Amino acid sequence: MDRDKIKGLAGTVIFHALLLVMLIFLALRTPLPLPEEAGVEVNLGYSDEGMGELQPRELATGEAIPAPSQPAASNEDIVTDDSEEVPAIQPVRKEKPAEVVKTESKPAVKPEPKPKPQPVVNPDAMYKPKQGTSSQGGNQGTTGKPGDQGKPTGDPDAQGYDGIGGAGGGVSFSLEGRTRRQIPPPPNTFRDRGTVVVTIYVNRAGEVTRINAPSRGSTTSNAELIRLAKEAAMKARFSAKEDAPEEQRGTITYIFELN
Repeated sequence: MDRDKIKGLAGTVIFHALLLVMLIFLALRTPLPLPEEAGVEVNLGYSDEGMGELQPRELATGEAIPAPSQPAASNEDIVTDDSEEVPAIQPVRKEKPAEVVKTESKPAVKPEPKPKPQPVVNPDAMYKPKQGTSSQGGNQGTTGKPGDQGKPTGDPDAQGYDGIGGAGGGVSFSLEGRTRRQIPPPPNTFRDRGTVVVTIYVNRAGEVTRINAPSRGSTTSNAELIRLAKEAAMKARFSAKEDAPEEQRGTITYIFELN
């Protein structure tokens, strides 16, 4: 080897050895006295979680209240007196309520009904059939001549003076101021007897405009007789009357008799 390289290598080793020694004595020496340890202040708390800016304060610990001392048990014997008389307690007596005497109610005595007086028939007030001659001083009719106009078999209370007598069967009518033009009898197909009064309403021309049956005076409720009487009454015609009401009321009486 060259002497220069040997010198250079030796010089390098010596330099580094000196440098190492200086570091050991200067840089790695511990200073005395040792400095105090420094740290970071940590907030006081009792949980890993929290929020807000105000620090809760610990409540002041109250002073312990001493327990009240119990008096020492006395060893003295308690003296009792059995000679004192205690008044006996009297039981409270309950007064019994006074018994209510029930009086039996007697049934009310119903007054006996008084018999109703029977009506007395006055024979003079009863209807007497017409005789062949009129009563003295009595005239009735529309002919202007004295006498009792009508039919011997007619109704004394009827207002008409023309028609067929009703006694013994047939047809009669009552219509003031009118004469009969035609009053056809019902067909002879009935199988019962009785009297049917039909109320008729006649216009000024003498035509029957409407009817109503059975009316007062009827003696039967047979539907067949009533139907035959109503059909016959609608076909009746009477004399015209210009001064009559627009609808003049009258009656037609049908007497049904079985042969």
